[in-house]
Amino acid sequence: MAPVSADLVIFPPSSSTYSTYLVNDYTNGPEGEVVFATSSGLTSYNGNWTTYHYPPAYRKDALISDFILSVAYGPDGMLWIGTPAGLQRMNGQAFEVVAGQEQLKNPIVIGLQRWDDALWIETHNAGMHRLENGSWTWFKPFHGGPGSYALDDLVLDPADGVLYCVSHVDGVFAVGENWSAGFYPVLAGDRQVTGFTDAVTDPFGGIYLFNRSCVAHLGGDGLETTIRAPGDLGVSEINDVCPAPDGSLWVATDHGLFQWKDGVVLDHVYRAHGIWSNVIKTVFVDCTGRCWFSTPTAIGYYYPDDAATDRIRFFFDGPRKLLFSGETSPVS
Repeated sequence: MAPVSADLVIFPPSSSTYSTYLVNDYTNGPEGEVVFATSSGLTSYNGNWTTYHYPPAYRKDALISDFILSVAYGPDGMLWIGTPAGLQRMNGQAFEVVAGQEQLKNPIVIGLQRWDDALWIETHNAGMHRLENGSWTWFKPFHGGPGSYALDDLVLDPADGVLYCVSHVDGVFAVGENWSAGFYPVLAGDRQVTGFTDAVTDPFGGIYLFNRSCVAHLGGDGLETTIRAPGDLGVSEINDVCPAPDGSLWVATDHGLFQWKDGVVLDHVYRAHGIWSNVIKTVFVDCTGRCWFSTPTAIGYYYPDDAATDRIRFFFDGPRKLLFSGETSPVS
């Protein structure tokens, strides 16, 4: 199935774009920009690319690590940055270290989530932290925090007022608006929800949980399978998932990018359409509806739009200004 009336744009890594296609996290910025947490710096795109790096010599106002694990805008309107060396925030063009070992029981920040006036901070093996108006609360594993020393992801369901932590090994844990009551395990019937590695917010309520072999929806109606197996898409594995404003799901696979809704594939974008590789590692739908993706060679976006003209554009550094322009797991 070829993309219909769409804009497909590819940006290879270069000195004028970004340093690496290895993306760990995405977030929307307040001015419509997209921020990328990459394995080689902090990158943003607003029509132009900007990348910040850990400097060769220590500087107090610089990044403390080039390996960015997570990004989110906090209640203060600033960009917060999770790294293996601690938590920072960006104030203008400068970076401030917000937390070290005295606040974070583990400085490796794998997840960030704003919830009203608080910022929630996830570490892999030291539970959850909550920061509000300069006050820190630690949710120790098995003692008010998630019952796991191996957390993988963090996601908010704002419609129902529930924050979820996901552990592939130990299951899904949640905390409600009465956060002082601590986290509790999420059950499906009388069994704990386990086996998932990742989660994303459903803008219509609830969350999507997924792993390499299935996608499920968790919300007020319980746990329901959305994509029962990669074979529903004709692929062997699922790499990433992101909901779109129209209620569909974009699914990144080793055989291209799929748009899925109500049990039907609406669109399928793959190498023949110009994305260079069938292997899509990550996917993110920004506030304008552009579907960003990363491959083993580049970052790009696909913008389904009935009013658009089919075209593929490639952006290069230096003398190569324009190379080509033309038409173109089961739940347990």
